[in-house]
Amino acid sequence: MPGTLKIILFLTLLISSISTGFAASPENFSVSVEEIIPISQIVTPYFDSLVESSKINVNEEPSFYGSWSPDGSRLVIDAFFNPMTGTRLYAVYVLNADGSGIRELASTPNNTKERSLSIRGVYYPFSWSQWSPDGSRIGIFANIFTVRDFYVIADPDNTLIKTAGKCNYTTVDNIRENILDLEWQTNFIWNPEDTKALIIMDKDPLNDQLYLIDRDGYVLQKLTDTSDRVETAIWSNDGKKIAYSTGQTEDEETGLWIINENGTENKRLDNGIVIGWSPDDSRIYYVDENFSLYSIKVDGTDRFQLSTKSFSRNEDVFSFSPDRKSLIFSTVNDEGVTMFLTDSTGKNVQVLEEFSGRCVFKPSWSPKGDKIAFTQGTDLHTINPDGTGKKLISSAITDYEWHPSGDFISFIASDSVFVASPDGSTKIQLTEDGDNYRFLNDKYLSGWSPDGSRLLISNGSTDLSMIKLEGYEDPLSIDYLIPAEGEKCQLRVRCMSEPVANALVTLNENEIGFTNNSGILNYSCPAAGRYMINASKAGYRSASKVLVVEDNSSASPEKSVVSESSSDPSSDSENEEIPGSEFQVSGFRWTAVVIFLLFFVWRRNFL
Repeated sequence: MPGTLKIILFLTLLISSISTGFAASPENFSVSVEEIIPISQIVTPYFDSLVESSKINVNEEPSFYGSWSPDGSRLVIDAFFNPMTGTRLYAVYVLNADGSGIRELASTPNNTKERSLSIRGVYYPFSWSQWSPDGSRIGIFANIFTVRDFYVIADPDNTLIKTAGKCNYTTVDNIRENILDLEWQTNFIWNPEDTKALIIMDKDPLNDQLYLIDRDGYVLQKLTDTSDRVETAIWSNDGKKIAYSTGQTEDEETGLWIINENGTENKRLDNGIVIGWSPDDSRIYYVDENFSLYSIKVDGTDRFQLSTKSFSRNEDVFSFSPDRKSLIFSTVNDEGVTMFLTDSTGKNVQVLEEFSGRCVFKPSWSPKGDKIAFTQGTDLHTINPDGTGKKLISSAITDYEWHPSGDFISFIASDSVFVASPDGSTKIQLTEDGDNYRFLNDKYLSGWSPDGSRLLISNGSTDLSMIKLEGYEDPLSIDYLIPAEGEKCQLRVRCMSEPVANALVTLNENEIGFTNNSGILNYSCPAAGRYMINASKAGYRSASKVLVVEDNSSASPEKSVVSESSSDPSSDSENEEIPGSEFQVSGFRWTAVVIFLLFFVWRRNFL
């Protein structure tokens, strides 16, 4: 090998070994706080103004929850009063990751005690609201208790909303007045390509069926028409198939089905409730009527049981390693807790950890895949995937979460926030004693921003703050049209909603130009296909998004315009010109599946 080639290879390997975040080996582990931003204090004046205009008598502090956009540049915040008796008030806000640029997406100022509409952009018990993978839409859960559960599609750039499904109401008052025109809706999940979403709905909740809707909530296709209601559904990792379950009552047969995303080849595989797909989409994992965990091929063959112990859908974990080669799952019951490790097919099952007694467990992979963290009661441990190297990280914790880099783990103990190296040898306290923090955002929500620069923390619900770490650049974000082949394309690069001039933009690593003073770049669309757009500039964290160029035959049909005046006086025509983008992510959060299944159990018992 020539000397020059050896040097290039060495430098390539050296560069690839450097983490984009902190290099946090036990020897040089260091994390510092740049500032703590009081998110709830930023939102409170806006919510107080809403309370005053609503003329609602309140005797409690509002609750706050937050959720990161996929690129980490923005937050959606829920603020609400939810008293056991009296009128409830809800508002959903969007703001930049640095706490600036707050805008209201929707609120419910005309609620009454008898008819309180809830709108939750982050989290609602037994449901889940979702950012689209590109961050241009938010599926917001809304309901009037015992009357309707449904979803609203929101555009965070233009503060537009529209009900999902067959009805197209665009204001909160219209939604409330026409609530009975809406379907009961559950199981809203964006597809991996961010072009459509699954939703289960029907006017009669005992006859729920599976539908596809587009990015703006319009119905594209009814996928099922079964005698037993559809209860839960999940996308395959490539977005080409859907696994779903029917039944789950004494009068209905519990069925495990698979169907193509265009509605063809609907096939019943077995009895059971779908849990997840294998990484290569060749197998489906599910729970049978006896709560045993099984795996089966998509053609219905090679069915086998992973464990003889009962798998609890609302307590146990089911999680693939970051490299998708290994799987951990657990069984939690009155006899004790067992954590299993297996390969991606579900075969070669090994017991990784086992202890007696019922306790909080919450295992999770390190983003690097080299450690597994779990709690045993209030003790936080890490262990190697082969079962060796078990370490006690801390005792008396109330919550924990891995940093996205996997270089360290964050946790709360004694009402303060700490970070620790994966082996627990080094610990750093990030907040002062007595700050009374209890959770890293919320037990169902990610506290860390996707880039790991910021961490949401809370005291339970009434105080939401953000820790910003030193050493991270603010992220760029990309917006662009979804084009048809042959058309001119336009994209915009921003940081914290402000345009970024002179950002270098590449398409599949080929330079296509620099943004102007408004952050805009015009360019000619390539042929139909999928491409990677990257934007970069010194002093900023680079942004990458997948661009899907559609030909004319696959372009979406013309839709009626969703019209509602923006509550943001700074909105301009540039926002109107760039309605969305495409961003590719794979998989789904196991927690979301748990929430959906909890909802089905609750609703079945209630109805």
